Amino acid sequence: MMAWNATDIIGVDITTVDTTPEFALGTKVTARNTSTGYAGEFVYMKGVASTAASLWVLLNYDDGSTTLLADGQIGPAGVAMAATIASTYGWYQVRGKAAAMLAASIADNAGLYVSAAGVAIATASGKSEIIGARAAAASGSSAASTEVEINYPVLGLSAGA
Repeated sequence: MMAWNATDIIGVDITTVDTTPEFALGTKVTARNTSTGYAGEFVYMKGVASTAASLWVLLNYDDGSTTLLADGQIGPAGVAMAATIASTYGWYQVRGKAAAMLAASIADNAGLYVSAAGVAIATASGKSEIIGARAAAASGSSAASTEVEINYPVLGLSAGA
């Protein structure tokens, strides 16, 4: 897991899970990765059951809720920074280099699509595309948290869907 320092709100730890909301839902913060120097942007939202760090979620800005990604969804997406399960609150990355869950054997720079709940794949057949996201490193022989580049990712249905 990467360590981050917030640059625009003092004292924010984007890997913390809160049991009561500490910020208004939808609050955004910019943070810098302490190892690489990369900047990222994060949004504060409600968690959902089975969320683990690095899983992809659908963001609902109307009520501040999240849903693990599933095929056929549309709307804004992000990457969980911690295990923000149901009845908790936390940060989700929406821009920058992120550590996100990718299926096995995805090539560097591959476009990404929705697979199992919260996991991205590189095959477009019948899957929702994660527009504004690509692999920034090749994934290994099994699903794992892998570096991706995201720029306000949005789910849309691919032409084959």
